[in-house]
Amino acid sequence: MSIAFVGDVHGCSRELRDILSRIDSSIDHIVFLGDLVNRGPDSKGVLDVIAALKSSKSLTVTLLAGNHDLQLRQVLEDDAALNEFLRMGGAATIRSYVTPPYEDVLTQLRVAVPASHRLLLDSLEAKWEGDSVTAAHDARRVRDSSSGFVIAGHSAQPLLVPTIRTNYALIDTGCGTLRGGRLTCMYWPTQEWFQSNVSGP
Repeated sequence: MSIAFVGDVHGCSRELRDILSRIDSSIDHIVFLGDLVNRGPDSKGVLDVIAALKSSKSLTVTLLAGNHDLQLRQVLEDDAALNEFLRMGGAATIRSYVTPPYEDVLTQLRVAVPASHRLLLDSLEAKWEGDSVTAAHDARRVRDSSSGFVIAGHSAQPLLVPTIRTNYALIDTGCGTLRGGRLTCMYWPTQEWFQSNVSGP
């Protein structure tokens, strides 16, 4: 088994393209750990890249459900979800889809989000399990119930490098959320990792 796990992208399309351009050619499965959108400048671009990646017949792509992704999915259906979406950095996501002037911004967003992006949001999974490894957006949701190694995002690592221990790895390294944060990719089972050459805000 040779799998690449990608940490929280948070709307950073440049960093995502850089990571994908450098993933080893032997990799045939990529697992995104969630939080693809919000805070960073180009959530639309991120989902464009991943939609194209999922259409590849030579690559399996698994998308785990980050809380920011779930909130975008909710705001596309529920007016009451807008305030929470904005509180979570959703204004940056709206700007990536909708150009000013803003009028009924929620309607504008819903019109602007293409069907391919909605399909991605509908395909989100709670976790992914392989041989002796489990991946989830938030390690706290699976660590007690999973055997083997856990790989997760969600908790931005303040030193901007992954935290890797004997039974888990946390690979959200602040892309789009922390000053100088980078996007991290980790291979399984080798646990080798690398980061984007470009950093977020």
